[in-house]
Amino acid sequence: MSTKINILNICIVIFLTSCSNDFLTRDPLDTITDVSLSFTADECRLYVNQYYPNFWGSGTSYIYHNDLGSDNLLSYSYSNNPDLIKDFRQVPESGGGWSDSEWGRVRSVNFLLDNYQKSKEIDKAEPFVGEAKFFRAFFYFEQFLKKFGGVPWIETQISQNSEELYAPRLPRHEIADHVLDDLDWAIEKVPSFNAQLPGRISKEVALLYKARIALYEGTWEKYHAGTVFAGNGDVKKYLETARDASLAVINSGFFEIDNVGVEDGYHILFNQWDYSQSKEVMLWKKFDRSQGLWHSDNRNPGRNGASVGLTRWLVESYLCIDVDGKAKPIHLASNYQGDDNELRVIANRDPRLSQTMFTPGRPRTIENKKDTTVIFTKPNINYSDAEKCSTGYELAKGADPDADEQITVTGSIKASIIFRYAEALLIYAEARAELGELTQADLDMTVNKLRDRVGMPHLTLDPGYVDPNGEFTIARGYEGVAVSNLLQEIRRERRVEFACEGYRNDDLKRWRAHHLWNNDKIQGAKTSQFKDLSWLTAFFSTFPVPAAISGGYDEFINTTVAKWVPESVEGNNYWTDSEGYFSPYQRFIPGGYFEFDPNKSYLLPLPIDQRVLNPNLTQNPGWDK
Repeated sequence: MSTKINILNICIVIFLTSCSNDFLTRDPLDTITDVSLSFTADECRLYVNQYYPNFWGSGTSYIYHNDLGSDNLLSYSYSNNPDLIKDFRQVPESGGGWSDSEWGRVRSVNFLLDNYQKSKEIDKAEPFVGEAKFFRAFFYFEQFLKKFGGVPWIETQISQNSEELYAPRLPRHEIADHVLDDLDWAIEKVPSFNAQLPGRISKEVALLYKARIALYEGTWEKYHAGTVFAGNGDVKKYLETARDASLAVINSGFFEIDNVGVEDGYHILFNQWDYSQSKEVMLWKKFDRSQGLWHSDNRNPGRNGASVGLTRWLVESYLCIDVDGKAKPIHLASNYQGDDNELRVIANRDPRLSQTMFTPGRPRTIENKKDTTVIFTKPNINYSDAEKCSTGYELAKGADPDADEQITVTGSIKASIIFRYAEALLIYAEARAELGELTQADLDMTVNKLRDRVGMPHLTLDPGYVDPNGEFTIARGYEGVAVSNLLQEIRRERRVEFACEGYRNDDLKRWRAHHLWNNDKIQGAKTSQFKDLSWLTAFFSTFPVPAAISGGYDEFINTTVAKWVPESVEGNNYWTDSEGYFSPYQRFIPGGYFEFDPNKSYLLPLPIDQRVLNPNLTQNPGWDK
């Protein structure tokens, strides 16, 4: 499909161009003079190319580790959670996300927006200018609104003497409105998905991003009302915007959910080299080792624990399919087998659980794209910090079993998903529920499409139960705006579908859900299962060990299984709490709970030097002390 979006070509253009002598002797792109640039459509296209590597999945970090700092995923290091540890984050002298690097991106976009009208082919140039507007919205939302709240709005290229350098911060809803205006401009100008050039922002991607921002701001304003982080925006308007923009993506007819009814289909979605035939992936990044474009996102998690682990609370959020065929929370399902070992944990559960975390028997290494030579037995809890699983629940989402990808000295070239259609479905369901408009037809068009992929029973307007341990209940410590039982289930669906893709931190902050950090213990799996391994040896006594494993079944039992002995690294590589669960930060947080400060930690502090340079900048709540 020639119009299918990937951004390999864009990355290659940037890579090759940056290596040429001509490019190195030119003015920087954000300071090109009128003489340097005539603003042809092609020049505008090349200019905008510089922003595409700012998308996640750049190869500098694991894209499936983006939930670190939330209640989904824990690193081996407690310091990776700076906002969850009392007094750990301090007001920075400089930087801290507010520096020339972040503001320079905005200035660079503004240069093009200030000058493109000089073009002699403006109609052809404007679609690329629409992409620039998208990226200004992207930079403002990702760099500033989410992190700092209201900031100065700069919409023109400024000089060192410009008055805008001393502008005060605007209210957060005004920044949100400016961002949504930029996206509206982009939506009007950029081509639709079926007509867009490969590798570029489409109208539908801009609509999805608009829906994401509107939902974020609408729910932030609703759930932070009456607090120091309250805004003055129109909650209903934002939620309606999220509803309408996501519905426009749905009604476009370009997208569907991939791998419906396919065995292991959810896991497969996150482990592909190429998404050009995908109906779900709306924007993705392709890598090419010959062009120096590669990453470690898929490679290391396929070989080892990659220093992280899923939390007990994420694992317990997956529903159980009960004896009556209905999906229920584990506390209400008679079919739930408990968590004494990983096989019991996944029994009768939402299949997305066993396709998100490694479980015994899953291929770990596959030779020649077909022969399984290593299978997962138990998590790497006794490895070094950089390679161990920190919680006993080892992340499998995105883990690459391909032997060629694992042994290369560079890294993996599996593609990175940037936007996928599932988000449009869940935004629509959540916005409709928040507005009090949700119907069964809406659920069937959204949540139940995702459940169909893995064969889960459908969600109905009356779920048939009230989860006594639901995330937004008094039992879990919630004291905020009341959340209906149905809305809690939609939020559960979002957590499960997007686990470890980087949504959870934003969701917890917009829902004002600090209670989940502070009231739920920092835990992973039960440790006793890795001391008495009889459950595991029993499983592998009947498990059909792949023929390609060296020595076959007998060799596997006599060597690999025979080497399983009670771990001798407790108290060094892992710790057990009083309830018998992994407690990865026991040495550093002996109380067993995070301490997120709801009076200041929802936003970052502004650096000291910027407030000295611009006395009109006020500090965020709680950080002046």
